[in-house]
Amino acid sequence: MSSTAVVQLQQREVFERNVTRSLLAGAGAGAVAWLTTRLQVPVPLSFLAIAAMGLACVRGDKLDRLMLMGASVLLPALPWLFGLTQGWTVALAGAVAGAIVVKSRLSEYGEEGSVGASRPGIGHYVATAGATAGLSVAGLKVAEILSSRMHDAATPMLLNAAVSGTIIALFAGLGSLASHIALKADPVEARGDEVLPLLDGEFADQLNKAMGVYRQCGKQLASLPREAAREELARTVGKLTKDAIDLAAEWAGVESQLHDDAHRDLEKEIAELTESARKARDAVAKKQLEIAASSLKEELERLGEMKLKRERVLAKLKSQVALLERARVALIGMRSSHATVRAAEMSAVARKLNALATAQADEAKLAHAVATNAEIAAIETHKADAATATQVSAAKEQVAAPVEPEPQQAVVPVTDLSATDVVPVPDKLKVN
Repeated sequence: MSSTAVVQLQQREVFERNVTRSLLAGAGAGAVAWLTTRLQVPVPLSFLAIAAMGLACVRGDKLDRLMLMGASVLLPALPWLFGLTQGWTVALAGAVAGAIVVKSRLSEYGEEGSVGASRPGIGHYVATAGATAGLSVAGLKVAEILSSRMHDAATPMLLNAAVSGTIIALFAGLGSLASHIALKADPVEARGDEVLPLLDGEFADQLNKAMGVYRQCGKQLASLPREAAREELARTVGKLTKDAIDLAAEWAGVESQLHDDAHRDLEKEIAELTESARKARDAVAKKQLEIAASSLKEELERLGEMKLKRERVLAKLKSQVALLERARVALIGMRSSHATVRAAEMSAVARKLNALATAQADEAKLAHAVATNAEIAAIETHKADAATATQVSAAKEQVAAPVEPEPQQAVVPVTDLSATDVVPVPDKLKVN
């Protein structure tokens, strides 16, 4: 199956916001550069414009903003300490600022707090740093040319510096476009897109529903302020969705084999083999046909067991989707709550969803274990009954077999002592 790759611009509003703020920051950087020149402590305009662009893109919570603001000012200044040429110095400063912009995007939503949204990866750090480095050098050259023309036109130095700083910051800000193209997908959504083509029937329908609810939860979470409770709830929603995907993935390719036609086909084959065995004249052929029919009957029983297990897994998948729906409804109600109450509600919902998911998983495991033990007991009982039937059949065959007469010993006739022909005893042998 072939697929066409599509390059998309993700989170366009974030990119437009960063570029717009970079323009204003660049103008401010030009004014600061003009002021430092008047105070006889000149600071390179290119450094101020690149640092201002990084500061304009800083996002995240209070601690993240403080750390990123410090990095945006200090790290781009390091290349000026190496004594490199102007081009390489500006390129390295731009590369550092580009990496800071990508980190700011991750800090805005949280690396684990993004649900149903795209996230920059390592490749985007490299691409953004390279793009920002090249465009910063290009912006510097354009600013130098334009500054020279404005100087010839006797433009005030403050305006000249502000325009030059705006141009450098604009070009550097455009380099952040690389972090918005071909982003690394949400790992949960990527896993769902991988499993969905392998499913059909009710499993595909339920997984589609789960992914839709997951994306809706992501939109609701994105509208809430970043805090620990939100990230906890985001991780819970992601875990519930991933568990649902893994559950459906276990039946990938099996659903199509459990349709009603397969059951009917097996029954038809069994009937044909049984009829052939009944009509067979040869004893060996009849025995082979009976064995084949018996084997198919076992497969038919296994097919029935698989259908029962399918019902259990499908019921568990539906319960996972119901929990996701519950989270979505809870998120809708949180948008109108106070910040403190909202954080408490998110923590409570996250804990409750975790508890329900754990309870459902334990119940499903227990029910599956009980059902499995019952199946094993039934199989053992069936085997014992079969062995007993075999023994009884063997005993009947022994009883029905003809008994050979035992050889009789020769009977010696006994002389009747009361007969008349008794030998007389001589008189001499008589005892007085």
